[in-house]
Amino acid sequence: MNIKTTAEDRMIAFYRYFSLSLTSLMYLLDHTGPSVLYKSLLIIALFMIAQVFTIYYRRLRARPRVLMLVVSIEMAGVIALTLLTGGFESSFKLYVLNPVLIAAGSLSFYFRWSLLLSYIGIVTTFCYVFLNSEGKSFADAVLQNGNLFLALVLTVIVMQMVNRIKRQREEANARTNETMEHIKSLYHIVETSSQHDFMNIGQVITDYVVKLTKLDKALFWFAKKSGEPAPQSRQTGWQHEEERFLFTELEKHEHEWRLQREPVFKSLPGLGDFLLMPVRMSTRFVGMIGVKLESSEGLEGRRWYIQQLMFLSELSAIILERHELGVIENRLIITNEQNRIADEMHDSVSQSLFGIVYATHSLKQTWRKMSESELEEQIDLIHDSATKVAKELRITIYSLSSKKSGGPTWLGMVRSHLKSLSRLNDVEIELKITGDDFSLPYPYHKALFRIISEATGNAIRHGAASRVDVELSLKPKWIRLSIVDDGVGFDTDLLWTTSEDTTSGLGMKNMQYLAQSLGGDFQLSSSENAGTKILISIPVGVAELKNA
Repeated sequence: MNIKTTAEDRMIAFYRYFSLSLTSLMYLLDHTGPSVLYKSLLIIALFMIAQVFTIYYRRLRARPRVLMLVVSIEMAGVIALTLLTGGFESSFKLYVLNPVLIAAGSLSFYFRWSLLLSYIGIVTTFCYVFLNSEGKSFADAVLQNGNLFLALVLTVIVMQMVNRIKRQREEANARTNETMEHIKSLYHIVETSSQHDFMNIGQVITDYVVKLTKLDKALFWFAKKSGEPAPQSRQTGWQHEEERFLFTELEKHEHEWRLQREPVFKSLPGLGDFLLMPVRMSTRFVGMIGVKLESSEGLEGRRWYIQQLMFLSELSAIILERHELGVIENRLIITNEQNRIADEMHDSVSQSLFGIVYATHSLKQTWRKMSESELEEQIDLIHDSATKVAKELRITIYSLSSKKSGGPTWLGMVRSHLKSLSRLNDVEIELKITGDDFSLPYPYHKALFRIISEATGNAIRHGAASRVDVELSLKPKWIRLSIVDDGVGFDTDLLWTTSEDTTSGLGMKNMQYLAQSLGGDFQLSSSENAGTKILISIPVGVAELKNA
């Protein structure tokens, strides 16, 4: 079994062999005691044992109970070695720092001190009873070796401090990495949000507030907006019957919230203590993001919540502002395109139609007075004009269609994206498409591209898949999407219940959001070492009816 060697493992191994080498050299140079051959054999045995303990310590660092047993065995061996080689006069008396360092760096407070005190007590008692040739008192024996004991105690204290700093740094790094993963996933969601699923942005934000702060309850209250409805206020953690009471209480303080620009701690009757943060766009007040605080939270914890809410408040304001600008931009694009088409129609088709109408009216008045050849000539003229108008209309319509004009189509962009993904990651991706996306509304294009991108990316990054099959069926009334991979798979029950903090779980929930926002159904099936299958069915037109 390959165990990754950490910097701490390398440091402990270096100290172990370095200290053993020095003490062994001192033991060999000491002319008293056993023969050089006996000493050499003992030193070789000690190096072999040290190698065994080094390997076991590296393998057992995640199993503290077993590690305690191994450290205790080594401590017993060190005590025996110290006593058999002269007690406090032994060259190996400082070798005890090896198991002490392991205990101080990896095991509990009580164990490390019990281990150290046991060593001091056993060695001191043995030396006092059996090696006390000068008849010293027990107190004198302790004082004579006080420097050794002090060095051991200070070593344990220093290691405790180092271990505490290391643990705090690891916790801070883990929390930072986790936060960054959540933020990247959140940004990924809102970056690809369509017009229809954007109304769920409040719910997405509150879900991420809970994930980032580790609290149970969060809210995003939207203030009333003049002229058009604001997104619906959302919450995470409250019961459905509590939701109306929560937002009613917040509305009572709307004037206060509109004046607020800093985080505010507020106690709401019947609801508890809250930390609330205003969300402001450059042009207007949007609403409040908040969390319900626990009574046990200290000052440091509240500072962390404030930092998270401030960031999410700014991000939410940017997201909402970008969305509104995008809506305005789309309206302007449509208006400009309508004006362009109207101008083209007026300059070409309208004039031709006017000529046809005028000619038809004139023919109606004069056809009885015209000869047969003149009548036929006039009808041919009207026919040629009508044919010309039809041709001009066809050219105008074709110019508006990227499919007819040879421009990039949506299906072409999907194929290009999957081809690039396949080439960059050396993964086989098979895309099968039936039907045509020509009449498919834009929000479906955006949501489907997002789902396909997210699912194939998850299969490669998290599933380690070597093949992904994507099947897309586009029919006038239904869209069906199937994404199957041969990756490692996972327990789906575990995903929805305990992996809310993982990026793969967030990705699945993102896809579910997108499918459901269009009135669709999201189905996920997977098991360990059996790949993953995603099935999505979306009725065409339901989203338009919901948002009409």
